[in-house]
Amino acid sequence: MKMSKRKVTAKDVAACAGVSETTVSMILNGKGEHKFPEKTCRKVLIACEKLGYLHKIRTHEEIDKKLIAAITPTMANMYYVQMLEEMQNRASELGYSLLSFNTFRKTSQEIQILDMCSQIPIAGLLFLYPPENKTLFQQFNWTKPIIRINDKNIGNDSDVFELDGFQIGRIIGEYLFKLAHKRVALVSSTFDTNQVTRIRRLEGIRAVYQEHGCDPEGSVLACSPEQELKHLKEIPKEYDLGYLIAKGLLERHEAVTAFVGVNDMIAIGIMDAILDAGYRIPEDYSVCGCDNTCVTKYRGISLTSVESYSKLTGREAVDMLVRKIDGDRGDLKPEENPNGITKIEYFPRLIIRKTTGPCPK
Repeated sequence: MKMSKRKVTAKDVAACAGVSETTVSMILNGKGEHKFPEKTCRKVLIACEKLGYLHKIRTHEEIDKKLIAAITPTMANMYYVQMLEEMQNRASELGYSLLSFNTFRKTSQEIQILDMCSQIPIAGLLFLYPPENKTLFQQFNWTKPIIRINDKNIGNDSDVFELDGFQIGRIIGEYLFKLAHKRVALVSSTFDTNQVTRIRRLEGIRAVYQEHGCDPEGSVLACSPEQELKHLKEIPKEYDLGYLIAKGLLERHEAVTAFVGVNDMIAIGIMDAILDAGYRIPEDYSVCGCDNTCVTKYRGISLTSVESYSKLTGREAVDMLVRKIDGDRGDLKPEENPNGITKIEYFPRLIIRKTTGPCPK
């Protein structure tokens, strides 16, 4: 009579990997990241594969409640990539797991993600931009704590990290006007959106020029794909958007001497368009970005940009969310905990590098 093959157990995996059964259990349940070196984790996984060990998948009821989610509008912008990475790191340090979702700036995708999050046993949510579907967002906010990251001029009734898009625009406008740039092009994705930060940046730059007696609309051009790339069926992403819009402005000899990208990736696209057209930066054209992401520091780029503290915001937002989940003040009795919302704002500052200089004569 043929004997049935014995089922492989966690004990067998432990023996094969040369570790304890507890170590195997913790690693396979995702609890060994900070307790065991990468080499040990890899040994356990190799042993599982070698022996054909099938780890039992936990049901919803068994999933650790220390799970949070973050929703971002795009991963093509390094600002969000940096923020998400810091959120992931900080959540892990606090014993939480973080799921990240990308809406691709589509309202339909946002609705699907919120619906999915309502069915997953997550403890809280991080919204990295102003939600398009405010009704669905509010319904979710009634059941789970949410931290938002958006422009300070948006009405808000939840805990929030605020960005001052208008002040960012003012900082850029004052700097470029001081360099005698009389006509500036702000290159951005669509202005027809709830993402008002880019609109506020435009308003901030224009306010500076208006205060100096210039025509704000004539001095600061708002260049978006709706106006500049009408021939394209699909709107390109950040870098390509900056490249194509700047290329069009240069080819028609638009009388601007400085370009501003609404984010750093758009600004880098602008830079390449200028260089490909045979011009110099900053001798012929100055270029400024926003958010001061890691790519701005590269020696071959050295992009002037406005610091928006994406990494710090990511870490602090997770801290704030975990405090809400765990109960704001653990040292107080439930009836003593205050009601209210928290608002945090970091003041932006300009980081000057090699892509900006005086207006050419």
